[in-house]
Amino acid sequence: MSSISWFDWITPTNPVASLFFGILFTIIIGITVWVEARDLKTVVVTTITGIIVTCVGTAILNVIGFYP
Repeated sequence: MSSISWFDWITPTNPVASLFFGILFTIIIGITVWVEARDLKTVVVTTITGIIVTCVGTAILNVIGFYP
């Protein structure tokens, strides 16, 4: 299993770090949207879209060989 380094938030060095920090930043954005909009539907759509984009982006980077 790959470990997460302190500098992975800048450029993830493995898929686990990419997923972790992508989902973490997505949750932070979801909280920000909640503070601004106070609409649960908007928050859920934003958060789910962010998680899907993170997973698809990580999968694509993994397939093309970005991670060592």
